[in-house]
Amino acid sequence: MKKNTTFLIIFLYCGIQLFAQKSNDLGRIVLNPIVLNSSSKIPEEAVSYLETKLTQIAADNGIGGISINPRFVIAAKLNLSSKDIVAGPPQMFALNIDMNIFIGDAIENKVFSSTVFTIRGVGTNENKAYIDAIKKINVKSPQLIKIIEAGKNKIIEYYNSQCNVIITKVNGLKGMGKYDEAIYELMQMPDVSKSCYDNCMTQAELIYKLKIDKDCKLLLNTAKLKWTASKSTEGAKEAMEYLKQIDQSSACIKEVETLIKEISQKLNADEKRDWDLKMKIYSDAVDLEKRNIEAAKEIAVSYYKNQPKTIIYNTLIW
Repeated sequence: MKKNTTFLIIFLYCGIQLFAQKSNDLGRIVLNPIVLNSSSKIPEEAVSYLETKLTQIAADNGIGGISINPRFVIAAKLNLSSKDIVAGPPQMFALNIDMNIFIGDAIENKVFSSTVFTIRGVGTNENKAYIDAIKKINVKSPQLIKIIEAGKNKIIEYYNSQCNVIITKVNGLKGMGKYDEAIYELMQMPDVSKSCYDNCMTQAELIYKLKIDKDCKLLLNTAKLKWTASKSTEGAKEAMEYLKQIDQSSACIKEVETLIKEISQKLNADEKRDWDLKMKIYSDAVDLEKRNIEAAKEIAVSYYKNQPKTIIYNTLIW
């Protein structure tokens, strides 16, 4: 097994931007698209279409993507101001809709910027009329660009003002051995907050190293127990299930290599060929995984996915 000594350097200096290649826009300001409850009953298909339009608005203005931080949002609220039914055939629905768009902080229930404009739609039913109106929204309109820039500046101000608070929280998590949560907190820092971003990346390198070293000991000990219990092909397979989870830049990698050598020497010729093949496949896979920074990216993403939903967006009073 060959150590991947460049991984931590890549992790630190290439940073979270590379993670966006796997649909997680860590290291960037990303707004979550939200459709808020309104006084009008909006068809579900139209709500889904509006969410897609909000995603497009954010993307076209440089703040789109998939975020692990649910805090900052681009939200829309539709209020039907008038509805006319025109006799057919076919019968047509004509809607005038006031659309409010907000950029804000969903946790603190703060609006950073907002705008409102009227959209009009026509269709053979209300759903089609809503969608027709939403289609006409100009994602590059000066109104939208203005509130997005104002919102982005407020988000940058938030991170700049909260940098010391974030680092203090991370140090507490590190002291409790909560490495995944600490890395998750650090990965949310956007690179536009340059000084804090660099500090967070330095901390991420240190905590990532602590995590993989801790994991290495646990996985290695379990692999040893599996091998000791059954020094056979089956025992080797069971040990391998744990060994293959160990990061090759971990501090205990020499002990891992020693165990692999011991297992290899105990197997007969046929078993050894099978074992060596599995080890080669594992080594190649790990190298590829490291190049894509999969292991580090998944720490933050998996932590986020496993957390209970803490923000109920439709309770926002905007």
